[in-house]
Amino acid sequence: MSAMLGKIFAMPIGYLLDNELKPAVFAVVGTSSLAVALIGGPLTMTFLALEITRNFPITALVLAATITSSLVVRTTFGYSFATWRFQLRGESIRSPHDIGWIRNLTVDKLMRPDIKKANASLSLQEFREQFPFASTQRAIIVDENERYVWIVLVPEVYAEESDGQQSADIGRFIRYRNDTLQPQMNARQAATIFDKTSSEALAVVNNLIERRVIGQLGEAHTLRRHAE
Repeated sequence: MSAMLGKIFAMPIGYLLDNELKPAVFAVVGTSSLAVALIGGPLTMTFLALEITRNFPITALVLAATITSSLVVRTTFGYSFATWRFQLRGESIRSPHDIGWIRNLTVDKLMRPDIKKANASLSLQEFREQFPFASTQRAIIVDENERYVWIVLVPEVYAEESDGQQSADIGRFIRYRNDTLQPQMNARQAATIFDKTSSEALAVVNNLIERRVIGQLGEAHTLRRHAE
């Protein structure tokens, strides 16, 4: 369709301006311009035009046309047609960089393997001895088989003590029992879980069956890596 429109446009231009450009040149320019509007990539289309025509002056025309097409589409519509189709599927993609980020920035590449773990059978006093005040923000609680149980926020344990209340175990400080991350999740999925649970950090388990803790990931670190 774009090649046909380019040739139709060449007819009055050739008659009025008496230029020496052949209709095939306008067909190449039209094809490249419409392709940029649909899928983006002005340089890609320019190089394809150079490969097809092997003519640098024509390639310069294609480059100017594709850049103009890209600027017009981004100014009036915001992004290419293909990007719009991705967004209709639920993918918040605005550029090729976003596609690479979604596919490659996974939880296993972002998580911290150095985690603070404690056994679920610990008493409150034993927990305080193992984790002094201000030693860490949170501790991941596991059972005898090293399976994830929940997360305990250490400041909450000492805040309870300052109020003069006592507890035989740490069970009353349960947080995020059923909220974990998996290593194959991408950063967008992890950010969604952080937002849903209103948590600053979550444990990363190998899978939902074994639930063995392999790391920890914070929301701030995930968003910072996305910004970078």
